[in-house]
Amino acid sequence: MTKLAPKVRPDISDWSAADLKTWREKHGFDQVQAAAAIGIGRQTWLKMESGKKAVDLVCYLACMGYDAGVGK
Repeated sequence: MTKLAPKVRPDISDWSAADLKTWREKHGFDQVQAAAAIGIGRQTWLKMESGKKAVDLVCYLACMGYDAGVGK
């Protein structure tokens, strides 16, 4: 029997809630500041950092863009 590959969600990143929190703390942000820095809502950030929502690819890329200085 052929084993099927697991379903991949291209809109979800490999980042965990802990990775998101680490990124926020690295920049000295509170949750509101972190959300504002990458252009998402506070509730969205809270859900992702608490693990209630997967860290989506857009959020991950926004964090990487922030680190790279994109838009500054």
